[in-house]
Amino acid sequence: MSRSNIPPLPVGRVLRKGLAGFRTGGGALLARAGVMMAVPAAVLLARLATDGYWTNLALWILALVVAGYAAWPVSRTALAAVSPGVPTPPSPDDLWVRDGFVRGSAVCFLTVAVGTVFFVVPGIMVLMIYSLYPFLIVERKASGFPALAQSSQLTSGNRIRLLGVVLACAVLFAPGLTAFYAGNQGLAAIIALWLLGTPALAIGFTCVAAAYRELAHR
Repeated sequence: MSRSNIPPLPVGRVLRKGLAGFRTGGGALLARAGVMMAVPAAVLLARLATDGYWTNLALWILALVVAGYAAWPVSRTALAAVSPGVPTPPSPDDLWVRDGFVRGSAVCFLTVAVGTVFFVVPGIMVLMIYSLYPFLIVERKASGFPALAQSSQLTSGNRIRLLGVVLACAVLFAPGLTAFYAGNQGLAAIIALWLLGTPALAIGFTCVAAAYRELAHR
């Protein structure tokens, strides 16, 4: 399908379905998002005890791997929440699939981080290109790198609209970030960021999962 013939992603409908999925996911989704949000919070807490460059770098690299494992249950729960009537049961190869998910997550997170640090815009565009890979791995059992390639294909022609979805979700992190910086990045500020960021992260996952549903089933 040529780019001009690609149906536009309905941003408003995606956001509504994402919010509905957040309500459907309930406590299970919030708990799993809380575990994932605890990863950067733990790194920030560790930074209170050390200010060594290499130590902090090692902590963030380790966090990339741990976040991949933490994102796996969040992605499964978010996709199930926006997919009523579409079961996502565990299968015998889930351990293998999850490990591929972690590898794909590490590559995606690292690429986005590098692009953002040096150029910002390329980092954002990489995020748009690869944003659907978690749900491709969960639903289609794709391995890490093929899932990144398939995400690139699915998002083609709709990356700006997908950026609109992501930016709308990013606004939800404003209270947590405000509390974090207003609290001078101390212990109480980190806890506030974790508590306020958890529902924002959960909504972000369900909204991107809803976008995946729209783009993958046309």
